[in-house]
Amino acid sequence: MRGRPRPDSDLDLSLVVDPSRLAAAQDQDAFLRAVLNATLQHWQGTIELDLAAIFDKFNCGLRCLDQAEFSPGVCFREVDCMGLFKIQKGFDGFVPGSLLDVRKMYPLMTIWVRQGNEA
Repeated sequence: MRGRPRPDSDLDLSLVVDPSRLAAAQDQDAFLRAVLNATLQHWQGTIELDLAAIFDKFNCGLRCLDQAEFSPGVCFREVDCMGLFKIQKGFDGFVPGSLLDVRKMYPLMTIWVRQGNEA
């Protein structure tokens, strides 16, 4: 972010997938894989991208993503609170929820939000 990354740096980027689009997909694995592959194919950064697709598993609206820092009480569960799908860094598919601890994803910054019902 400061323009002077370490040689071993990567950029953690999570794409939040609309749960209605995920539910409508005939093959959720293929849908999420396509989303991640399209992003990776178009990545032009000099730093390696560590990419994940995340989705709302419990209809909580992922309020935790609206916070820059961890805030107790925002989430009703801190472990296994959302779905996560990865195809890099030793993962190939849905990541077990027990490996996902919302407290460890901060600090967090939203860089873009799609508005409306665009395709």
